[in-house]
Amino acid sequence: TRGAEPTDELRVLMQKIFDTHFGAKSLFWYVPLFVSVVCINNVYFDFAAIARLVIMLAVMNLLLLLPKDSKWLGVLSAVAAIAVYHCCGPLYLYSFCAAGLTLAIIKKIKYLDWVWTLAVAAFYPALMYRFVMPLTPAQVFYLPTISRTILEQYQPVIAMFYLLVPVSILVQKWACKKTFRRPAVCYAVVLAVFVGVVIGVYRMFNSRRERFSARMAWEAELGNWQYIIDNATKFPGYDRNTNFYYDFALAMKGQMSSRLFDYPQLLGVEALTIEEPMAGSVCYPSSTMYFHIGQISESLHYAYESAIYFKDSPYVLRRIIDCLIISERYDEAEIFLKQLERNMLAHKFVRDRRNFIAGKDVRSLPKDYVQMKQKTMVKRDYIMSPPYRNFEELFLVNKNNYVATDYLLCYCLLSKDFENFFNVLFTSKYDLKHLPKHYQEAVVIYKATTQNQRKEVAEISLDAVVNRRFMEFGTICNRNGADAYKIVKQSFADTYWIYY
Repeated sequence: TRGAEPTDELRVLMQKIFDTHFGAKSLFWYVPLFVSVVCINNVYFDFAAIARLVIMLAVMNLLLLLPKDSKWLGVLSAVAAIAVYHCCGPLYLYSFCAAGLTLAIIKKIKYLDWVWTLAVAAFYPALMYRFVMPLTPAQVFYLPTISRTILEQYQPVIAMFYLLVPVSILVQKWACKKTFRRPAVCYAVVLAVFVGVVIGVYRMFNSRRERFSARMAWEAELGNWQYIIDNATKFPGYDRNTNFYYDFALAMKGQMSSRLFDYPQLLGVEALTIEEPMAGSVCYPSSTMYFHIGQISESLHYAYESAIYFKDSPYVLRRIIDCLIISERYDEAEIFLKQLERNMLAHKFVRDRRNFIAGKDVRSLPKDYVQMKQKTMVKRDYIMSPPYRNFEELFLVNKNNYVATDYLLCYCLLSKDFENFFNVLFTSKYDLKHLPKHYQEAVVIYKATTQNQRKEVAEISLDAVVNRRFMEFGTICNRNGADAYKIVKQSFADTYWIYY
């Protein structure tokens, strides 16, 4: 390979991509990798993007090992384009074609050989969408998952990243023609330029808050509730989405009544339920929350709303199908199963759900799981209700649903609605002699601020630690007046009293 003829510049050029020698000229090939890491800005997608880029370049490298006059070049280029589409995605296909055309111009390959590839780039994704997958290449950025949050933020920069592939080829071509007198100086200059670009892009587009919030949403999708609880407070600032997922994780782990205020509840119920403003980033998480706590009709409502923003998304379709199956609305579920069946990757899901409807045992949807959901769900038609009413209906249907009960009680606390708080508390199955921490804190502050108290409140037993801490809290407040908040916040940040 070192003895390649000067006219065989293209093969030498592609070889530099995988060459172990790291020089000033080959440095241009590392630009897309640097920009990818910076712009995508999330560890989950950095490795995926880099891996796809390497796959794309490897496919092109294998393709260009063929002689330029090979009669199979056109056919194999089309096959390679299809492989890139399936392995890497539509954007990598377009980048592959743009880079291929640039190389064809440099190498003086017949344009006719690349017409096959252009045809694939133009029509193959459309054919896939029409007959196989219910998702267009244009919609790939708008999936209601964690990737959507990241890609929506950095979509313009990512478009520039894909442009860098053919651009870097042209720059590399120019660099190969030059003979530098001082290679070390050239290397230093190029490296300084790259560092400057990386720092500039990082300063312009880096957002720790979005990246951190995205990680929390990703872990919620995986059901890693403990991870969210342990790490949500590590970000120094406040984030509404992180607040929502933290509260959600606490409820799923049964810790909402004792650890809710470990995270600053700055927006109150607005972050507890995250239902406004109505948008795609709100509908899908809300549907997930209601699905887990048992309010299937409301989960279905938000899934339908989410389908408006994310048309034909397989994630939303799966949620709709499961809600309809749990509600035993099988005819409606079949409509969406037919729609999802167009997605080759969803055939197993569709087959499992149809088997369940037919009365067969399905591992992915156990009968006892469905029966549990049916037992806790509200038996009513699809209507839109405010959050308090949704939690209340779940509580009235099944008082053993402690997730919904905690959501209802904490909703009252965040609304400072003691009347409804005690209405729920006294009819719930909580032991009044051993109430969770935050509920005791609410009782203490209710006694301290209310003259005509409810008689039932006397039946509640309070821990000595809660009484002692509240005495300390009150003493500091009385002693320091308007300046007390700064002092008590240090020692009582994890209490309902600070929020109140």
